[in-house]
Amino acid sequence: MNFNPKQCYQIESTLKGFIEVPDTFESKIVKAKLSISLNKLVLLTFLVVIAYFGYEKYALHNTEQKQASAFILTPQVNDIYFLDMRLINDKLNPKHKYRLAKVVSVSGGNTAIVYGRVFYQWQNAVVNSIKYDDLNNNNYFELIPDYIPFSSIKQMRANGAIYLVKRPIRNRLYGKFVN
Repeated sequence: MNFNPKQCYQIESTLKGFIEVPDTFESKIVKAKLSISLNKLVLLTFLVVIAYFGYEKYALHNTEQKQASAFILTPQVNDIYFLDMRLINDKLNPKHKYRLAKVVSVSGGNTAIVYGRVFYQWQNAVVNSIKYDDLNNNNYFELIPDYIPFSSIKQMRANGAIYLVKRPIRNRLYGKFVN
């Protein structure tokens, strides 16, 4: 209940006749010990949550890299290679850093791949193009394949030119169909 100063004065003058009311009230500074501990608890919880999600991201990245290394050793038709073109070709536009390639045949010691016609500036843009169903376009990949020996593909993976390999499951990758 809130009282204005006039009401407080009236209550004080009324009570002065019955009980002794001091003219000034002492105020004590009360430290909130619980709030400091509560703040530390909230901060600790926040740090634990961030550490958990950071570890999950790290574990997912390691799993993807292990799968990519296994897929490189056993290529199959429709494997999608994520290429860092800066490590393959020196004469590129600065915005043409990343590109996709698709395995179209595996025979003998060679793998036939077709390159995507689109270059990307960022790695996440490559993944987004798959999520936005760009690979489903009939003219996304070039028509003429490039035949690359297995040893060259392994070397490209080792030096980071192929930074990720995905194998579509039931012809789907990131939830979208891959032609």
